[in-house]
Amino acid sequence: MNSTFSTTKEFLKEFQSLYSLNSKTYNQKATFAVATPFTNLAALKDNDLNLKLAAQNMSFYEKGAYTGEVSADMLLDLNVSYVILGHSEQRQYHAETDENVNKKARLALEKNLTPIVCVGETLEEYLAGKTKEVVKAQLAASLKDLDVTKVIVAYEPIW
Repeated sequence: MNSTFSTTKEFLKEFQSLYSLNSKTYNQKATFAVATPFTNLAALKDNDLNLKLAAQNMSFYEKGAYTGEVSADMLLDLNVSYVILGHSEQRQYHAETDENVNKKARLALEKNLTPIVCVGETLEEYLAGKTKEVVKAQLAASLKDLDVTKVIVAYEPIW
């Protein structure tokens, strides 16, 4: 919740100038994506820079009376390519579970969105030497029965 629609539009202008200055370097070598809040995605929807859009979360429900939720189809309508799932803040403040991350990732793949699945340990788990154990368990549950060749995994500890 750190950028507004206006600041997102300003970002796009700045990105456009930097991208055009360095387009020969980046052309065909890099994919750029930005994960702005849902309310700001429309500001970037029709950019002509091949700047991909990422959503910061999505619902595991396809449709229905789930006020405040964002569906995969809503994201697709805004030309979103990626969706971040299991972000540390979602896990920490919204009780996001590995099972829910898996449901969301499964739906994302069905809808041809690329899930970016975040995993990572808390400070307490890190200090207790449980990083590998925690991350391994998160990966196993979050990626269960998914085509992992179509998933991006981001290690993002909560500390």
